[in-house]
Amino acid sequence: MSQLSFQYPAVYLLACLLIAIGGALLLYYRSRSLQDRPEWQRFLLAFLRSLSLFLLCLLLMNPILKHFKTDLKKPVIAIAIDQSASMFYKDSSWYGAWTNQMKQFTEALSEKYRIENYYFGARSSRNAMDTPGKKRTDIESSLEQIQEQSDLQLLKAVVLVSDGIYNSGKNPYYHPLCQITPIYTIFHGDSTREKDLGIQRIYHNDVIYSGDKFAIQVDVQAWNADQESFQFRLERMDANQWRTVDESFEKINKNSFFITKDVIIDATAPGIYKYRAVCEVLRGERNLRNNTQQFMIEVLDARKKVLLYAQSPHPDLSAIKNALENNKNYQVDILYAGQPIAKPEMYNLVLFHQLPSVSFRIQPLLATLNANRTARFFILGSQTNLSDWNTCQDVLRINGSGNKPNESQALTNPSFNNFTLSESLLRNLALYPPLNCPFGNYDPDPTSTIALFQRIGKIDTKYPLLLFNDRNGIKTGVLCGDGIWKWKFNEFVQSSNFEAFFELVSKSVQYCSVKDDHRKFKVSSNKKILRETEELVINGELYNDNYERINTPDVSFTLSAMDGKKYEYSLGKKDNYYEMNIGTLPTGDYNFIAKTKWNDKILSAEGKFSVLEDEVELSNLVARPDLLRGMADKSKGAFFYVDQMSSLSNLLASEEKNKPVLFQTLDIRQLIDHRWFLFVLLLLLTAEWFLRRYWGSY
Repeated sequence: MSQLSFQYPAVYLLACLLIAIGGALLLYYRSRSLQDRPEWQRFLLAFLRSLSLFLLCLLLMNPILKHFKTDLKKPVIAIAIDQSASMFYKDSSWYGAWTNQMKQFTEALSEKYRIENYYFGARSSRNAMDTPGKKRTDIESSLEQIQEQSDLQLLKAVVLVSDGIYNSGKNPYYHPLCQITPIYTIFHGDSTREKDLGIQRIYHNDVIYSGDKFAIQVDVQAWNADQESFQFRLERMDANQWRTVDESFEKINKNSFFITKDVIIDATAPGIYKYRAVCEVLRGERNLRNNTQQFMIEVLDARKKVLLYAQSPHPDLSAIKNALENNKNYQVDILYAGQPIAKPEMYNLVLFHQLPSVSFRIQPLLATLNANRTARFFILGSQTNLSDWNTCQDVLRINGSGNKPNESQALTNPSFNNFTLSESLLRNLALYPPLNCPFGNYDPDPTSTIALFQRIGKIDTKYPLLLFNDRNGIKTGVLCGDGIWKWKFNEFVQSSNFEAFFELVSKSVQYCSVKDDHRKFKVSSNKKILRETEELVINGELYNDNYERINTPDVSFTLSAMDGKKYEYSLGKKDNYYEMNIGTLPTGDYNFIAKTKWNDKILSAEGKFSVLEDEVELSNLVARPDLLRGMADKSKGAFFYVDQMSSLSNLLASEEKNKPVLFQTLDIRQLIDHRWFLFVLLLLLTAEWFLRRYWGSY
């Protein structure tokens, strides 16, 4: 149904008609060019001209064509089908007969309803899975997809086919869809508790640090195995062989048995290590898949190496070493001027105490540190050679003599934000005894940030006491006075501990020793340890000479598996970075290398990750009809067994309130936007021109 409306009064149509007729009469009845033509020819030409003029004038009124369209839509039933491994592990023969039942179920309801099918395992999909038996069950994901993709005004029922076991996502009982539409649950499964011993959960940190002790908690559960014993082992893969890390024997003392095994082990050298927890199989136990569970732990070398390089022995060195070694992630060495440094490149930070001095220059060592972009920290004092100091760095210039030091207390800088200092430290700093600072005029580089100023006597100055600088990727810290050991003991007098002093030293060293990653090409995986149900996502970043992120060149990506197979990809481009979702992968260890060419240079990035088998689905095979029954009751649906599908189809087919819904849509468009109107106008003008030409009127 269509309707034409105008933005101007309809009486204007009469004016358009008069203009059209008047124009045609003037052309064909006042002119003598067609006086010799028969009357019917002049009338036909005048009619075509008047109709063309009328349509042109009609467009000036900006007419709008309204089109009403009526659709009759059937009510919708969404069917969510569980295709996880727990549905098929004990018995898979039911699936063939059930498929025929489901076909009959759909055909019986298709006349009244529109059927939408959803399939779920670890995630929900509209397409049936090629190989049912997925490693996880997420019922909530199917309800979420139904709510997002179905028209809730038409959705009259949800049919959920499952065993009630879920091991991913949230509890489906609390999903909002249970309060919006009736959920009819179809139960298939075995809720009988068989004799079983299995590992339910393993709690551990995915990442630990070398040298740490870490805990692994394993929840072990047994059913119907009272008075039996089993051996528990924790094993680690070393040189392609499983080696026992911890073992014990446990006695099962009741039918419903539960125990948490706590194992404390030491982290070994950096790397990715594979572990497995093993429970000895009981006699008569059918489900053996949950007796073993593997997991991986990544060990990182987070220990930073710090060198205290001093002009001579000083109590400051002991105080600083004690503060750093209070944090197990620091390894501290002390050397004195003239003693050789075997491998300067192995240190993350070199702290110079009263160096350079009159008797020892540090320029050659600084050149080595600059080449390796090694951070450095200077503590100035009475033995510091200021003229040499001014030439070996550009962070702070001091014009004066260090022979007569100033006694300077710490004055905090409120605008300092390179790192955060605790309230207790800020409060105690003003009470710390003064340090011995070189006498002279202080001229810090404008790019430096000052953490503490000097308070000389009762005068607050803008001379820096503690400052930091980050230039060309090299971080520098400067403490403009020695005697920091007095701060340590003063802190103990005030607080009965050294925590605030340790905080100041460790945060200053940490800020300087943390290196920014200035690589121009970086590629990494979303995780280094994945489950086989998790998708692998690769991200890449490329920077130009101004360190602006770009993605102009193509990036090739080669994935290598343990069996020697290689897979070639090309990273996709998004905004100003690269990203690619490879999807799920089989279990095993993988290496990858990414390459690109930029400014005639070949850039590459490498990495590795591991994929673990996901065994959580088979750790519990006891079906849960109580969950399905609860969802049905809460949503005012009904609970059925798998052999009662015909009863459910009869119930839904006889539901009188589920009627088709009549939808009416209105399409509003300007008449000039319709191509057919312009085609008619062109056809009229062309016909008039052709007839006049044919009849010799031109």
